[in-house]
Amino acid sequence: MIAALVPAAGHSRRMGAPKLALEVAGRSVIEHVAEALRAAGASPVLVVLAPHVAFLGEPAARAGAEVLQLPEATPDMRATVEAGLGWLEERYHPAGSDAWLLAPADHPALDAGVVRRLIEEKQRRPDRSIFVPTWRGRRGHPALVGWGHVAGLRALPAGEGLNVYLRAQEVCELPVESAGVVEDLDTPEDFARLLVGRAPDD
Repeated sequence: MIAALVPAAGHSRRMGAPKLALEVAGRSVIEHVAEALRAAGASPVLVVLAPHVAFLGEPAARAGAEVLQLPEATPDMRATVEAGLGWLEERYHPAGSDAWLLAPADHPALDAGVVRRLIEEKQRRPDRSIFVPTWRGRRGHPALVGWGHVAGLRALPAGEGLNVYLRAQEVCELPVESAGVVEDLDTPEDFARLLVGRAPDD
């Protein structure tokens, strides 16, 4: 099993509006992300929502994702991810040989082909357990992580984010041609750049 976990419980403060509901080419950002993951073969695709963005459940489900609606807001992305991992464990009982994709919800240019390459690389190299796409030398998203790392993530000291754990591990980097792996959506300027198809730093 290669699941995908999409933490989507943020507040979009820098955007000034719920960024995952913004439309790109006629579909919301959350739909683009869920559809790309499903098209690449990830299953299940789980979107984790907090109460203030509960309205995103409908478009996420429309795109084929399962939805975990949390009863209260989480303090950070790590807490959102841990809630999603617990949900996946309870329902799908993943084995140590399974893996999951950590796919931030604010990457609307996510390319299904890139995700498919990550999955293929994991299947080709069972000796490696973390795979990350890179664009022009920059690490991007999603990260594909072996299920055996879940315990290590949970053991992180309070206040440390998931990137702290990932930076300390042996990571297999996969160079790709898609700038979408580093193209997140935080500000109105990011959104404007996305709409005209301009890559970061162009």
